[in-house]
Amino acid sequence: MVYNFRSKRKKSTQNVENNESAPPEVPGITDGKKALYHCNYCNKDISGKIRIKCVICSDFDLCVECFSVGTELRPHKSNHPYRVMDNLAFPLICPDWNADEEMLLLEGLEMYGLGNWNEVAEHVGTKNKSQCIDHYDKIYMNSRCFPLPDMSHVMGKNREELLAMAKEHSETKKEVDTVGGSSSSKISSGAVKRTSSKAPSTDGPDVVKVEDRSIGEKKPRTSGDEGVSVKELSGYNSKRQEFEVEYDNDAEQLLADMEFKDSDTDAERELKIQVLHIYSKRLDERKRRKDFILERNLLYPDPFDKELTLEEKELCRRYRVFMRFHSKEEHSELLRSIVEEQRLLKRIQYLQEARAAGCRTSSEAERFIDQKMKMGIEENSRRAKEHSSLDSKGLTSFGVLDNWDVTGFLGADLLSEDEKELCGEMKILPTHYLNMLQTMSVGILNGNVTKKSDAQGLFNVDPNKVDKVYDMLMRKGIAQM
Repeated sequence: MVYNFRSKRKKSTQNVENNESAPPEVPGITDGKKALYHCNYCNKDISGKIRIKCVICSDFDLCVECFSVGTELRPHKSNHPYRVMDNLAFPLICPDWNADEEMLLLEGLEMYGLGNWNEVAEHVGTKNKSQCIDHYDKIYMNSRCFPLPDMSHVMGKNREELLAMAKEHSETKKEVDTVGGSSSSKISSGAVKRTSSKAPSTDGPDVVKVEDRSIGEKKPRTSGDEGVSVKELSGYNSKRQEFEVEYDNDAEQLLADMEFKDSDTDAERELKIQVLHIYSKRLDERKRRKDFILERNLLYPDPFDKELTLEEKELCRRYRVFMRFHSKEEHSELLRSIVEEQRLLKRIQYLQEARAAGCRTSSEAERFIDQKMKMGIEENSRRAKEHSSLDSKGLTSFGVLDNWDVTGFLGADLLSEDEKELCGEMKILPTHYLNMLQTMSVGILNGNVTKKSDAQGLFNVDPNKVDKVYDMLMRKGIAQM
């Protein structure tokens, strides 16, 4: 007989067996669905009852009867540590949510993440997606005790008192819904707007204002926001204090398949310990870089950059490589000195041009400089218009050229003259050509590529280009007809 080793918690619309042992139902708490638990050994329904949960075995539950006789079911052993899971079918934080549903909600969020609300709702079993989002929004995100829920109204109350509160809440809710449905048609929208606009503010100095932390939707930007911030582009999450893509993001792959075994020799064990040391150093470097970014406040725009022109910003960008050798104050002073030097040199150049143009006084030189700057601005705008008109006609800078000269591109020194001509004819970069060449060669040596049609399925490019690269491999003797 084959048993399922995982605890079978599933949704069901049927009545629960042994209704006499089930917890008393409170109207408005459940939607007719039950998240059921079953004993992994006798398969008996133990939802709503005290059950024994194994700490070592993943998702393994036993009823009290099977646990009392020391039942073992591979891989579970009777000497495994365990937890006694009590009956939590009573409201705790919210009258509409039982304590076990709260636990399932948090467990689902831990397993699937904040964005996967469909999976979280399926894990809870008795609530749908919108109910889970609204409940987490209201009870957790907008709580006065964020990130914890506000437990002040339930502190010190026993289970019977909580059930009574939930029952009273459900009855009150029904009465409000009935009265509200009959009277809502009598209230005009204009009266509602006037009432809301004239209502005095009740927020006093002692009232704690809770920030609106809505889940699943982004807040609209204010007029002061200027596009996407550097912080958003970098993918940094300030609450987790980590980036979406960390520095040396593949460092963990070094340990993915490593395992310490009793059969390891001393040399193998020493090698694995060295690998751990290498991994630790890579983590230290990741942390050092992250701390450097946060310490220098590089996730936010520098106010000093707002005073600079594009040319000056590009000049400062070249000196970023020296930032790690300076303190924050030293690097700021260096940039200010460089910008000041650049402005003085440009001023000297303008004055020399003004003197060459015949200016004899400072006022004449100023007029000459202003006129030259205006001409430069007009020239830049004219070039921008010409460039936009070319783009609107579908003529790009690359499209105008009939043939590429790939001599100066990366990887061109690895190609023969014929291959350079082929890259220029097909208009692909040498690095892309080398990648195609390597992929095809590996496929040919493995026997996966025997003809041109096989090679075409390896790339998402024009099949004619793939055929030309395949022909080049044939001329080299790697591919066959």
